[in-house]
Amino acid sequence: MANVAIQEDGSFIVRDAQGGIAEFVKQGTPRQSIQLNGQSCNVSFGFNSAGKKTILVSLPASASSPVTFHLEDSNVTLPPKSGLRITLSESNRVDRMDGNPSGMVIFEKTPLPANPPIPQPPTQTSPVPASMESAPSPATQTEVSPSNLPSPESTSSLMSPETSPSEMEIGWPGKLLEHPISTSQMEEDMFYARTELGARFVSPMNLVNVVGPGGPSNPIIEKKIAFSTGYRQDFDIGVWLTPWFGLSVETGFAVNAIRGNTQNMTVSSSTYWSVPILAQLCFQYPNSTGFIPYLNLGFGGGWNYFNIGSITYPGAITLSGSGNDMNNAYQITAGCRYRLYEQLSLTLAYKYYGTSQPTVDMGDNQQITFGSPVTNTVELGANFAF
Repeated sequence: MANVAIQEDGSFIVRDAQGGIAEFVKQGTPRQSIQLNGQSCNVSFGFNSAGKKTILVSLPASASSPVTFHLEDSNVTLPPKSGLRITLSESNRVDRMDGNPSGMVIFEKTPLPANPPIPQPPTQTSPVPASMESAPSPATQTEVSPSNLPSPESTSSLMSPETSPSEMEIGWPGKLLEHPISTSQMEEDMFYARTELGARFVSPMNLVNVVGPGGPSNPIIEKKIAFSTGYRQDFDIGVWLTPWFGLSVETGFAVNAIRGNTQNMTVSSSTYWSVPILAQLCFQYPNSTGFIPYLNLGFGGGWNYFNIGSITYPGAITLSGSGNDMNNAYQITAGCRYRLYEQLSLTLAYKYYGTSQPTVDMGDNQQITFGSPVTNTVELGANFAF
């Protein structure tokens, strides 16, 4: 087990088996990699919200096993993806230690000897009988009585007196982050779920072909329909394979009302629904500011559904009915999320989504081919890491 100590000048050292200094991190160092029991750890100096000097010892997620070392009067076990925060006093002594995330780091107080040595009374300068030389004075016996010794279960110096273990236990969504974010907190959980919702804008769409009454002679062909501002909500589940690259799947739903345009077309009681089903390549840029930009490239399918109350045009047969089609789909997402808690982020995203031309059987021997739908969406949401 490695022995770790804080020197009088506040420097962080690791001693080797012979008691020499194997690793040395000078006070004020922003970040330095060291070796603890064969594992690579990071040591960073900083300040907490109260302005006190702190030392963060973190073990990255890539570590193969926990690291155990001795510091002050405790054995500390540091699992992967965790950190030990050491708060120093003004005299550079350990004032407090706690794990980050809370509950992951294990502290075991070094047990006291079963029979602590009892100090001998002061050496007498005057001769005394031999029978009295081995008997300690009553006062001495009282002062060193085992009942007066500190209990191994007494409060450790790892926590300040006003802190109880229950106060250190924080559940989901973890701690409220302080920015800039520490090195250990930058490493998030692999899996995440995300939901986003917002306004959807659909570009005007051609009526490419009509099969049925009026057929190719229907003058409504090659006209455009327009859309009101609609609504879209999405759901993502993903995994980060590296801190910057991952994979996800996305689905959701969106709806826009179809309205008339300037070509003397009249539309009533008509809506356009779509459901994306996409696999995505995900990229992000982790950093200490808390603002994480991301880019997703999605490919897959899109379900398009048209409910047409009526679409009329002077001299043309009225279109009506409902139908759906499954088409190829693609999407580009550019966004940014703000890490508010350790496992909760707020998101803002822009999505460019499109599908191939849907051909919809509207009933009554009437089939319509619409132009390729193209939509633009601005969404707000939340990202949950787990």
